[in-house]
Amino acid sequence: MEATFAWILRNVGQIVDVLAVAILFYYILIYARGTKVMLVVQGILVMSGFYFLCQYLKLITLVFIMDAVFTVGPLAIFILFVPEIRKVLESAGRRSRLFSIFTSDNHISENSSLVEVLTSTVYHFAQKRIGALIVLAVNDKLDEFIVPGTVIDGIPSERLISSLFDRHNPLHDGAIIMLEGRVHSAGNFLPMTEVTFLASELGTRHRAAVGLTERCDAIVIVVSEERGEVSISHSGRLARRLGEEQFVEQLNALLEPNENFASNLTRAALN
Repeated sequence: MEATFAWILRNVGQIVDVLAVAILFYYILIYARGTKVMLVVQGILVMSGFYFLCQYLKLITLVFIMDAVFTVGPLAIFILFVPEIRKVLESAGRRSRLFSIFTSDNHISENSSLVEVLTSTVYHFAQKRIGALIVLAVNDKLDEFIVPGTVIDGIPSERLISSLFDRHNPLHDGAIIMLEGRVHSAGNFLPMTEVTFLASELGTRHRAAVGLTERCDAIVIVVSEERGEVSISHSGRLARRLGEEQFVEQLNALLEPNENFASNLTRAALN
């Protein structure tokens, strides 16, 4: 027992190092699950297995080519995933509690008022089977990802949002964008997700919601016209069939923010 304890003391640095690396890879895999990043990871594993097979069989030319690929590979992967790396760093910064003491009570009050308006509106839509797509911009600019619609710049209210999604309104097919607590624009069109394993019953609204949140930090609320269900998409994930209490909890967790959302919200692919 004493020998074991002494060995742990001598190697505490190595133990911490191994645990840190294991935790790092765990969170990388959790983040990458169900995304294009995971496909690249799988590709690297396959190529590594092929490389060791070539070495074992002494296939000199193939080993030379693979050496060259692995030499430039890390730089190519870094360039390819610059947007994803930026999103991870920004997400880590936003979740930091260091500057939370400077957050004003007015900001919390504004968020609470917005959540109340959105909750009453989307569940009215769900009851009446009115399809809707509502984007809440956070930090990332959306201009490069969307086809912009008509600028509204109005104070959010159930009446305004309902009028924008009225079937007789030419803007009702697109999404409305909420920016800095106001209804910025309507009739916007969002990029579709490229993943192929979403549930078959999900239509263009859900695919557009996931598509936008794969590319930026926006929050997208979806109301299904066919099923009358409410969903929230964020970071390429989709929480479906939310009851009113769940909706409020998840939206508050995103707007404040709160790590509970990251742990509770499942990948769109798993729904």
